[in-house]
Amino acid sequence: MNTIWTACALLAGAILIFFWLVNQEADDLSEEDRAYKDPLPPFMRLIWPLVRWADKRIAVFVPAGIRSQVERRLQAASLTHLIETGQFVAFKFITSVLAVLAYALTAWMLGRLDMVFLLASALLGFLMPDMWLNDIRKAYMRKVSRELPTTLDFLTLGLESGQNLSGAIRLTIAKAPGGVMRAEFARAMRDISAGVARAEALARMQGRMDIKEVTVMTAAMIQAEKVGASLGPVLREQAAQRRAERFLAAEKKAFEAPVKMIAPLVIFIFPCTFAFLGYFLWQKVAGSGAF
Repeated sequence: MNTIWTACALLAGAILIFFWLVNQEADDLSEEDRAYKDPLPPFMRLIWPLVRWADKRIAVFVPAGIRSQVERRLQAASLTHLIETGQFVAFKFITSVLAVLAYALTAWMLGRLDMVFLLASALLGFLMPDMWLNDIRKAYMRKVSRELPTTLDFLTLGLESGQNLSGAIRLTIAKAPGGVMRAEFARAMRDISAGVARAEALARMQGRMDIKEVTVMTAAMIQAEKVGASLGPVLREQAAQRRAERFLAAEKKAFEAPVKMIAPLVIFIFPCTFAFLGYFLWQKVAGSGAF
């Protein structure tokens, strides 16, 4: 009897300690102020408390070199207002754990657990945020490629109307369609208003975006700023070149479409077609009494 009471007391103490630890962790995670940040995607919103906990407990041990590399990737994808560097590293750990739990649950339901697949699921979960980040980066580059010719037209219009470069940038911010380029120029103008030199603000924008076409544009602006050359004709020529590149890229995708359709045809459409034809012929032969 004493042994039973001792076991019950130990179990109750363990439960109390567990809930006390949970309460302590919840108190440490104060409410995050996201008033000036971008809204989280739905899936990330569900696991965000776990991500913040992992950021405070695990991500702090990540080496500084890896953190700086992640920070550059987040800047290149324009996600610095969505997720911080430590939070992204923590996000990778959490998705890895969730992938392992999902595989373990599936393996338990099937009654078969394989360590190779368990490790593969952990690796896949760890790499999924990187895949998501790469997709965001590609979409960001497509937006820049689509918006850059129009932005260059507005800059050229402002310069040829007699304004200086800052005035042309303000005209672009005020009149150009909303998008990535206008947001980046707005950030550059905020830097200039804060006292940063115009060439330095443009160089920062170039470093944030890390796109070849933007690098060419900002290099022309910085060079014109240094030597006092006329920038309007250069930007007009760049706008024409960017439009020609967009047309060539679209033409290339159009030529690649038939080749990309071969795999779906062979895998999905042809087998169904042949199965239908075979069944139709079999019905014909069976109906004619050949069998």
